[in-house]
Amino acid sequence: MPRNLTPEDRWETDFQVPIPGEPRNIGPLETLFQRLLNRTERLKNRLGAILGLPWDAAPPDTLAGLAGRVGTLESSQGDTTLSAHRSAATLDHPDRSVTAAKLAPIRDAPTITPSPGDWLLGGLASGTGVGKLPIGQANGVPLLNASGAFANADAYLDRGVLNSAVNWNTLTNAGTYEIRSGAFGTGSANRPPAVTQQGHLLVLKTSEATTQVYVPRNSDPGIYWRQYAGGTWFPWATAGTMYGSNSNGSYIRFADGTQICWASHSDSSFNNILIGNDTNYKYRAKYWLFPAAFANTPVVTSSGDIEGARVDILNSYDSSTTQCTIEVGQYNTSTIVVTSCYTLAIGRWK
Repeated sequence: MPRNLTPEDRWETDFQVPIPGEPRNIGPLETLFQRLLNRTERLKNRLGAILGLPWDAAPPDTLAGLAGRVGTLESSQGDTTLSAHRSAATLDHPDRSVTAAKLAPIRDAPTITPSPGDWLLGGLASGTGVGKLPIGQANGVPLLNASGAFANADAYLDRGVLNSAVNWNTLTNAGTYEIRSGAFGTGSANRPPAVTQQGHLLVLKTSEATTQVYVPRNSDPGIYWRQYAGGTWFPWATAGTMYGSNSNGSYIRFADGTQICWASHSDSSFNNILIGNDTNYKYRAKYWLFPAAFANTPVVTSSGDIEGARVDILNSYDSSTTQCTIEVGQYNTSTIVVTSCYTLAIGRWK
């Protein structure tokens, strides 16, 4: 009597066919039919899974029908849509599936708050999906906009404002820093020997060395620079001069701290102070306000002439950082008329 065989969903690979002439034995034939039946069952089930319909249903022949099959497939993949597969930053599918559960560690990662200078890529900041996080900020200056382009043409150079105590050895990120007086204040270290305490610090960096260039504003004539190489910061160097003049004379300042002031004085300017008048000796004096203040008391020298006679006394004294007294004196004269008087002061402005 014929025997019914039950198909199994299994992919068979071992088929043996009885050789003609062998003794009649139904066993090998039964095994062969069973394996063919198993393979057919596997093919039917796979075809049905692909179609989303019974294996013998008509395949989709319209776009609408194909869309319906895609929807069926998506609903069978753990609530993970095919569009999510396409936009996912990474795909973890060793068993040929991408599911919400597998994406959850990235999707649910905690929100990251960038610190100044951080550059980050990874999960969205909101923690709701996988994608790119806009690159962070450098001292509050956005580097990229939402489209991934530079937010500002100068953003990659702008390192922000420094207005608090800082160790200048730590300012090694390439770019430009806006320096305020706080960066020279109590607690700061290794700063340049500048008098004007605001300006710009430019940091140049290569694989071989880092160079700092400080350009002060206003009255400081110096440009200061130093370099870090071989594990060592070299001392600050400086260069530059500045000339100025006003009603008190002229001055020149050198970046190394040297200052020279000079002036010529008219006879009428000595009328301010008459400090002596006796029968044999007369002298007059005036205050000379330096055209620029010194950091300490300068050395002052004078020269000149008095009308009708040589100068017996022409000197300066009582010097300070801002002024000195110039004295003109002569023996055996009834009046003193200063025909020429020149003064020169040399010292340091820093």
